[in-house]
Amino acid sequence: MINYSGYMQKRELDKLPLIGSQRPLQTAKAFLACRPWLEAQGLQFAGTFVKGIAVGLAPLSVVQPINTAGIAVLAVLAITKLGERPSISDWLGIGTIVVGLLMLGRSLIGVPSKAFSYNPVVLWFFVIFFFAVAGVSLFRGPPKKGEQAPNLIAVGSGVLVGITAVLIKLAWNDFGSRFWLHGFRHALASPFIWMVFFLPFITLILDQMAMQRGKAIVVVPITTGMSNLIPIIIGILAMHEPMPSSAGMFLLRLGSFVFIIGGAVILSLRKTEESGARPDGRRVGSSIRQAGEEARAS
Repeated sequence: MINYSGYMQKRELDKLPLIGSQRPLQTAKAFLACRPWLEAQGLQFAGTFVKGIAVGLAPLSVVQPINTAGIAVLAVLAITKLGERPSISDWLGIGTIVVGLLMLGRSLIGVPSKAFSYNPVVLWFFVIFFFAVAGVSLFRGPPKKGEQAPNLIAVGSGVLVGITAVLIKLAWNDFGSRFWLHGFRHALASPFIWMVFFLPFITLILDQMAMQRGKAIVVVPITTGMSNLIPIIIGILAMHEPMPSSAGMFLLRLGSFVFIIGGAVILSLRKTEESGARPDGRRVGSSIRQAGEEARAS
């Protein structure tokens, strides 16, 4: 649902004003007046809601890799419906992430689950660290035009999505504890709940910026890869999610992390194709169509 929504958004974004090219209110009106774009947001919200339930019921290191399976759906749609031509590096990056996720899934088989708990010092160290990584990526990404700008934005967005998944896990636990001890009103005062509601609005804008300036087949796997890596690291190191007991499965788990990180890095280093995009992130075809429309209007 989430990745199909990404395809729907990318299909409409070439028709919408580039974020940052005009006043925010004008941009917001244009987006809110686009019904297909709103339908895509509804689908993404529904997928995120279902994912939130899954995160509350299962370990992060299990839910997040399963969620990434939708990359294959997006890749097929981007090639067949959006006309995006993948390069060898694109296939290498996507393939590396998929292989890493398959390795991770295999290493999860037979590993018992345990009750939710976490080390607050380790958890908040990683949360603050990854917030800093997102800040650096977003500080360097949006001001640039072309080249690696959409990839840096996608990295920042993916980091924030991954942190949001961690906060959802914490929100479930905190809300439940407050509810059973003090009632529903006190449970709503949980700071994790409000952070979970706030961050998706930021990532929504960042996702639109990344997909407007780059290719869906590139930026979405970057976002997905980063958003999966962070909960896996925090889930295992801070939330005490069990690792495989055998040496072979343990190495397979570590190898899966390397593949997921490597795939995201390969995609993030991709250069903008001269024939497929302009420095501002628009496609050549879209630019010609827009110029024709402006000429007819004048």
